[in-house]
Amino acid sequence: MGTSYQTILASGGLTEIRRVLTDVGTEAYVTQVGERRWAVVPREEEDSGYAEVDDLAQLITLLTREPAVTFNVFDSDVMAATLHVDGHEAHRYLSDRGWVTEFWDDDDNEVLAGFDGTLYPLDAPPPPGPSGDDPAVFAPLGVGRVDVAALGAALRGEVPLDDAPRLFAECQHRAILDALGLDPCPLTRPFRHTHLDHVPAPVHVRPGGDHRQG
Repeated sequence: MGTSYQTILASGGLTEIRRVLTDVGTEAYVTQVGERRWAVVPREEEDSGYAEVDDLAQLITLLTREPAVTFNVFDSDVMAATLHVDGHEAHRYLSDRGWVTEFWDDDDNEVLAGFDGTLYPLDAPPPPGPSGDDPAVFAPLGVGRVDVAALGAALRGEVPLDDAPRLFAECQHRAILDALGLDPCPLTRPFRHTHLDHVPAPVHVRPGGDHRQG
């Protein structure tokens, strides 16, 4: 079984991010991954193991007035990254359009469903490869001198495999974050696997406004 998680890369001040989490009653770990850059990792739902991040990211952008990106990695196979600006979705990236599952629409017709929810007929599946892989969209989220060439390569999945049989989605995600000059560790694992000994220590935000380190 592969790795799955949902995380947020938020920009701005920690105080504003904490306030949003407290106001909506969301438990999360918040860890600094660069100057004015934060990994926000909400607790997963007990039943589904999934953490809703897009609505939360939009609320954060409304208060910080700075962009945020949500990441969704599924079973090490595919990842999506969605840029949110001023409370709205501004751009969507998908690592592999060719990753599809069988699905039945409202008229009980069998179709193919992409990871981003796009439906395709059985006889016209999408081509493999990424969509939305423009490094200029994501480069402003980085810190310092962003390696734009490496960022573009990572978005296209051109990542050294180190003799691995295939490219795992979380490894591609890590390469993207490395190119942005960000600490990838807090953004590439779910709430339940947060490294509590990470430096700097994650801030544990609990419903009710109780904030603690680690």
